[in-house]
Amino acid sequence: MAKEMIDQLVANARKAADEFKLFTQEQVDKITAAMDAASVANEVKLAEMAVEETGIGRADHKAIKNHLGAHVVYEYFKDKKSVGVIREEDGVKYVAEPFGVLAAATPTTNPTSTVMFKALIAMKTRNAIIFACHPRAQKCSVEAARVLRDAAVSAGAPEHCIQWIETPSIEATNLLFKHPGVNLILATGGNAMVKSAYSSGHPAIGVGAGNTPVFISKSAKLSVAINNVIASKTFDNGTICSSDQSVIFDDPAIAEKGVKMLVERGAYLVNDEQKAKLEAVMFDKERGVPAVAIVGKSPQVIAKIAGFEVPEDVKLLLVPLKSIGPEDWFSHEKLSPVLGYISYNSTDEAIEAAKTQLRWGGAGHTAVIHAQDEKVIDKFALEIPANRLLLNQPAVHGSIGLIYNKLPPSLTLGCGTDGNNYLGNNINYTDLLSIKSVAPRIVDYERDE
Repeated sequence: MAKEMIDQLVANARKAADEFKLFTQEQVDKITAAMDAASVANEVKLAEMAVEETGIGRADHKAIKNHLGAHVVYEYFKDKKSVGVIREEDGVKYVAEPFGVLAAATPTTNPTSTVMFKALIAMKTRNAIIFACHPRAQKCSVEAARVLRDAAVSAGAPEHCIQWIETPSIEATNLLFKHPGVNLILATGGNAMVKSAYSSGHPAIGVGAGNTPVFISKSAKLSVAINNVIASKTFDNGTICSSDQSVIFDDPAIAEKGVKMLVERGAYLVNDEQKAKLEAVMFDKERGVPAVAIVGKSPQVIAKIAGFEVPEDVKLLLVPLKSIGPEDWFSHEKLSPVLGYISYNSTDEAIEAAKTQLRWGGAGHTAVIHAQDEKVIDKFALEIPANRLLLNQPAVHGSIGLIYNKLPPSLTLGCGTDGNNYLGNNINYTDLLSIKSVAPRIVDYERDE
């Protein structure tokens, strides 16, 4: 049954892709403009659906993610070429063509915004796309796909340009990934799913785990750095993979001031007994990942699960670390408003700890430095094994691009070969274009005569 369903989806997508390949830039731009309007009109409703179905995160923040994943992305690419000759350099013309049929997996943490993002960049590049949504987010993810599909088709897109698996299962996803009619896989989700995409036999664009270290140098503007950490770590209850996981200080005195600011601004500093209780419920230690029960939950809910209470105005749980690495589970990725911190006696030690944290669980993803000393910034940038190095800005808001910096806006963040990915950039529409090079002869014909 599953095989017949996937065969039909891929056949429909192939027909749509063949038709889509003939579209002009003007037709593509009309389609994406209609999708943008539909995304803005539905971003709040879809956010509420996501929280209701998954129990993860905050609806107000998911609405912002929907806006970033669709409207901001649209604004970024709306005037850029994606059809035919897109640029010419040194006499060489570069011609953009679609890959054809895309298979896309989407996560439970960002179930609507990821669908909106991938659907938009697929339509911008004239690729048909089939979604395999996370089973615990099927309803809201499918509704996001339906909203954008209807808008695209109403603006002239092929009927089956955006499709989805109606009955989600691991079997169906694997059949889709391995189907000979699929040209490229866009994989966003857990390690097992990304590994499945890479072993499918098809080209795949995947992501890696995040375990973002935030290095606060003694030269930093401390108050600004602390505000940035709080804004980033609490966004959607810590569900974005680039959110802060450990704050690393290079001076104990600065660390003491920083922790005091964190507590004054809404953090709850846990004691050793509470840390042990949290560890018991927060991690699936066999798989080495956050426990499903705490992902995207509020500090109050997480504390209650662990067996203690925190005030209603607490924004995050702050956990002292004994070390970075396997000896302390709180230096793992936590996907929740729970933040570790640790202090060292020198810049070199602090940078080494940040490197260890990434190698321990987030290689190639994202790292943040708050500093004013250019030598420290340069040293950090040269040594840190991350593809996004964010200077004096919130980890989440900086990593997704176009707010605090000029990175392309994206909800799919590559981790490069350090993170077992092919690409290390903020994935955007250009990554879904097959580029042909048309190179004219520059040597005089008379040489052949």
